[in-house]
Amino acid sequence: MKILAISTWFPFPPDNGAKARAYYLLSGIGAVHALDLLALSQSERDAEYLDEVRRFCRRVATFPEPRFRPESVRSWLGFFSPVPRYFRDHHCSALEMLSARWAREEHYDAVLAVTLGAAPYAAKLDVPFKLLDEHNVECEVIRRQRLNERSRLRRARYAPTCIKAARFERAVASKFDAIAVVSEHERQLMERLSKKPSNMEIHVIPNGVDPGFLEYVPPSKQRGLLVFTGALTYRPNYDAAVCLCHEVLPLVWSEWPRARVRITGSIDSVDVSDLSGAPGVAFTGYVDDIRPVVASASALVVPLQYGGGTRVKILEAMALGTPVISTPIGAEGLDVEHGVTILLGDTPMELAEQTSRVLADPNLAGRISRNARELVRERYQWPAIAAKLERVLAAGQDKEAVRKCACAKAA
Repeated sequence: MKILAISTWFPFPPDNGAKARAYYLLSGIGAVHALDLLALSQSERDAEYLDEVRRFCRRVATFPEPRFRPESVRSWLGFFSPVPRYFRDHHCSALEMLSARWAREEHYDAVLAVTLGAAPYAAKLDVPFKLLDEHNVECEVIRRQRLNERSRLRRARYAPTCIKAARFERAVASKFDAIAVVSEHERQLMERLSKKPSNMEIHVIPNGVDPGFLEYVPPSKQRGLLVFTGALTYRPNYDAAVCLCHEVLPLVWSEWPRARVRITGSIDSVDVSDLSGAPGVAFTGYVDDIRPVVASASALVVPLQYGGGTRVKILEAMALGTPVISTPIGAEGLDVEHGVTILLGDTPMELAEQTSRVLADPNLAGRISRNARELVRERYQWPAIAAKLERVLAAGQDKEAVRKCACAKAA
């Protein structure tokens, strides 16, 4: 097959959840089919990694990601557009023109839109099979963020945004033959949102882990060290980090006064003064290799209150043998069981209690870790997951061949 992929993330290095999903799915497809890639670039350093992507792509073209400027006149005028401001301001005309040209020249068998942001480009192309890979149901993320706002004024301001986002996502998704989502929960959300036309298929293609995480030989655990991973440039992560440092950690100190938190991930352009002054809290910033940081911690704590998709960072911690303590929303969509493969808590008090249990009971920590590693080994490795997406593309091609044959006979 000849496949065109359009991604709003440059897929290398796979150092956050969105980039990891893009990288491992695309590299799996590119190993089997002729794959071309058009991608937005988030950093000037992405040019250094073009050869890494060319290992599984015939052609790669990148475009600087347009900046979202919520204070600009264009952004304010976006209030009157049916397209949500974020997607409108991130639209790249150069990418749109090149995707149309490549589609005309190559006669692709399929186009894969990696994230909802890539969907408007792919939807316009004359390609037999169109597949949308939804990293999360975007309008649900916005709805949850609205519910999480404490200010009534902000909640009121989010209301029209929620309506617009749902309409936009429904309209765009309806132009695809198939949609991939990360969990059964997200499949149900997408079915309700799209009202599932009879010709649309929704497939669960979960997130995963590089098998190398399972083979990694971890360093010794640092007793009392808690870790939180994820860029604080993503608002749900920032709010979760605030909860961990200001609400969960002080409760843990009542039993473990020497407990401390290490926060990894980008903090570029993020005001962390509210966190950096908290006792026992340290920032690593961006790290090239997350494995030693996570593997040496006594636990990964995920006090996420809203968001979407599934957390790649939770799966990575499980693969590395670090027990995970999370809110139900943080672990949503993963096939985990409280007390068996993970420890769950809704409130800061419950999260602190579960954290103290892990710190106090090495046997509990070891049992949770072993069970979680086995779960990842059985269900959440990227090569098997990428093969599942490849089968969706192959099935789409087969259906198109059948349709053409039927049309030829009818003629």
